[in-house]
Amino acid sequence: MASSVQIDELWIIKPDGTTILNERKDLTIDQQLFGGLLVAINSFLLDIGLDQCQTIITTNAKLTIIYSKNPSLIFIARSSPNSSEEVIYEKLNSIKLRFLSNFKDWAYDQFVVDKETKSIFKSLL
Repeated sequence: MASSVQIDELWIIKPDGTTILNERKDLTIDQQLFGGLLVAINSFLLDIGLDQCQTIITTNAKLTIIYSKNPSLIFIARSSPNSSEEVIYEKLNSIKLRFLSNFKDWAYDQFVVDKETKSIFKSLL
């Protein structure tokens, strides 16, 4: 992710937890396990009457989360815990808009990112 200086990892996940795209600089995390965890956290928050999760901060990382309703997708950026929330949110929202403008129709049908599509998407970052 060449121009994503502050974003260490990008995830695009279906609401059922299926990862459709993951681009990372360093960590290796089981994609389906991470997707399932995020969906479970959001389901729990909604069940207890809270809004969907927007940020999760740990000592090592910050996850910034935004949602798309049409198609229904979850966009997550992992960054340093002390990175600017505003800057990361703006960058992630820009990535979301680019993804949706270029792959919206495609995302409804396949929800799997092949190497060629991933390469095209990465070139937009």
